[in-house]
Amino acid sequence: MAIVVGQVKAKGLTTAALAAALGLEEKPSLAGHVDWGQISRISDQISRQAVGFQRAAWDDGYFWNVDDEAALRSQFFAIGNSINFRFWSLEGGRMRPAGGKLDGFEYQGAMYMWRALRRALDQTGGTLLEADFLAQLSDAEFDRIFADDGGNNPLAPGREERIANLRDLGEHLRAHWNGSFYNLVESTEGSLVEFARLSRGIRAFDDPMWKLTMLTAILHSGSGTYRFEDEPLPAIDYHLLKQALRQGMVRPSGDLGKKIAASRLLRSEDALELRRLALIAFVGVSERTGLCGEVLDNRYWLNRVNCTDPSPVCLDPETADRCPFRSACSQFTQFERPLELTRYY
Repeated sequence: MAIVVGQVKAKGLTTAALAAALGLEEKPSLAGHVDWGQISRISDQISRQAVGFQRAAWDDGYFWNVDDEAALRSQFFAIGNSINFRFWSLEGGRMRPAGGKLDGFEYQGAMYMWRALRRALDQTGGTLLEADFLAQLSDAEFDRIFADDGGNNPLAPGREERIANLRDLGEHLRAHWNGSFYNLVESTEGSLVEFARLSRGIRAFDDPMWKLTMLTAILHSGSGTYRFEDEPLPAIDYHLLKQALRQGMVRPSGDLGKKIAASRLLRSEDALELRRLALIAFVGVSERTGLCGEVLDNRYWLNRVNCTDPSPVCLDPETADRCPFRSACSQFTQFERPLELTRYY
């Protein structure tokens, strides 16, 4: 199948310029508002310690195929990010994170998913990366890949959406990119505007806030698999959104704030608006600190282990200093992980 490449857009964009090129704009919202004064305070705090904010290298061979050539690494990133969402379930009205044991070791959330995929790659001799395998993936094969030591599948929440995404990825790559996601990547000639446009044709990457698209770009960039010439947006998931809420950069409306504090499911339109506001806030931090969206995304995602539900480290004087944002944070710790039934994050 011939590879058709569209017009490649301008390159060399900052995170803020990319946001503008993709059409992100600040406008009034019933869901809440961005607190620009607090964004300035958070930005000042980050600027004082920016030397500690670095790109992640994604070089742990236990989770990623670090020794493979670029095309195979790219394919692995695309597969993992196609199912990189909704690692939680509601039990008794409370959020329960997904996780389990693989070969005797405990993993949670996305790290469980990446470890299971990495193990399956070895077990299948590389078949996992083939577009034909993905396009014809059976329910039983999916469950076998992600079964924990007890035979349960922690990725069961959203299972149908995940399988649909993987099948669509395989079908799309077969039809348009000779089976290889790396062919799509290289066709962008370094433009993240073009990457977002081309990726949108794949079911897993059609999020209006570009979460999995940007995360895929971030993994390519940080690992050295492919260097885009533009600076990516941060990938807005519930970890980044929760921290934007707790830090006071995004101020939800009264009723919406009460829902988040009570771990109640959000309407899709409200959750989308909150994520849009959070993305605007982080783009503002990028402009003020000079740090690109990739670096901010990495640092905030790593801070998820400090800004936990329901008790972040800042609530204990003995552990409070673990959070790099503590001195400027509003500490609105009543806000827990915003919950939405979605396949975007």
